[in-house]
Amino acid sequence: MKAFVLSLIVSSVCYVPLYAQEGEDSSLSKQVDKSKLPVPDEKEQLFYLQRDPNRNTVVYTLNKKDGQLDEENPVKAYWILYEEEGERKELSYIQRKFAYGINAKKLAENEYEIHLTSCKRIPLRLAYCAESGQYEAFTAIHNKPAVVERIFVRINGGTLFKPHVDYIELTCRDSQSGQPLTRTIPMN
Repeated sequence: MKAFVLSLIVSSVCYVPLYAQEGEDSSLSKQVDKSKLPVPDEKEQLFYLQRDPNRNTVVYTLNKKDGQLDEENPVKAYWILYEEEGERKELSYIQRKFAYGINAKKLAENEYEIHLTSCKRIPLRLAYCAESGQYEAFTAIHNKPAVVERIFVRINGGTLFKPHVDYIELTCRDSQSGQPLTRTIPMN
């Protein structure tokens, strides 16, 4: 049991699914061409996460109740299963709690610190921007505030419960100029 719990924790830190999707190989040797992955365009979308070994994508959107942001859970996440004709599917309990879910802490009115449950070392800030009239997820790249658009996780082999993650890449845009910014975080 201890080994299983440890493997869940290890796999969740590395942003991998905790079970294979139907039709997927349980090994993680297949890499995707990240430049050819689909780009979701969902209502209230903040950013999305993609990773090896397939095109399935986790989308993060604002979580609203009665038209207002849910202050307890401001961000919700779900799959777009591109490998299954674009079906939308909620995250499982284990995926939400150990891998792809979001933890949020309210900092001020219309401002939250958020991070993926599997990666506390990359804090993001969810804040309302008067200029754009919407909420956006921010990080800092080269000491510049940047709006997060995509997170990509490069997995290079390993197993389902112990993948070898080469890097995590944040694709963002400069919040002032709109210019693209990228930050690659080596995991070795």
